[in-house]
Amino acid sequence: MIGVIVINFGNPERTIRFVREECAKIKAPHQVVVVDNGSGPEAMERLQTALSAEAVAIIPAKENLGFAKANNLGAEHAMAQGADLLLFVNNDIVFISGDVVDALAKRLVELPEAGMIGPKVRGLDGHLQSPEPFQTFAEKHLLPYWGKLFIGKSRRDALMQTDYAETAHAGWHYRIMGSFILMRTADFEACGGMDPNTFLYSEEAILSERLKRIGKGVWYEPSVEVLHEHGATVNSHYSKVRRRRMRLESDAYYYRTYLRLPRIQYLAARLTYALKALFGL
Repeated sequence: MIGVIVINFGNPERTIRFVREECAKIKAPHQVVVVDNGSGPEAMERLQTALSAEAVAIIPAKENLGFAKANNLGAEHAMAQGADLLLFVNNDIVFISGDVVDALAKRLVELPEAGMIGPKVRGLDGHLQSPEPFQTFAEKHLLPYWGKLFIGKSRRDALMQTDYAETAHAGWHYRIMGSFILMRTADFEACGGMDPNTFLYSEEAILSERLKRIGKGVWYEPSVEVLHEHGATVNSHYSKVRRRRMRLESDAYYYRTYLRLPRIQYLAARLTYALKALFGL
């Protein structure tokens, strides 16, 4: 059975539509688990009323736990119900390939060394959002800004690998988009699940590092595709400056904990974003 973990945060109508329209396309035995991330009693009542006939488990969280903790909570329920596969999926996803979940589940069985697998993820702008290469902290948080002063755009784009997803082929990659990840329950448990010390951002990279520890990799399968309205919920609740700060702190934790980030790089990034905020950039 596949445990389908969906997080709701302040948008029950989007979640209801996703469960009714997209989850209905999954042919394999599955149970949908909706974790409500502290949206309040009205949202919970709306979810329970609308999905009462859908055999959906709705798990309330008293506060917004963030991405990792909420997914861990949903996974815990799904595993208790006997799920042997876990699908972590955003409620702003549309299954372009109707059989995407079933196809990935079949492919995962063929790849015992894969710890997680994901499809082609296309944004509303037509660009691909997954997979992503490994990048250093400096490449993510310093090069995009300070590089403009010293490096030409083409060279900067090459260093940042901006076209990576557009040219990626099926196979092993460092990370895939967290909006659609399929894993075995056994691998999720063995690697320790998602790191609860992040609130938002960096979860996929951390999961990749955790899977490495148990000898598993990340597989990208572009034969199936989904559409992703990236950031629809996050952008409506957090300002650009707030999102930037959350991404920096999550990345700092990831690079410091798993890759030994030098403190000087973190301080340089904090200075960079402080200057950008000061000048309204």
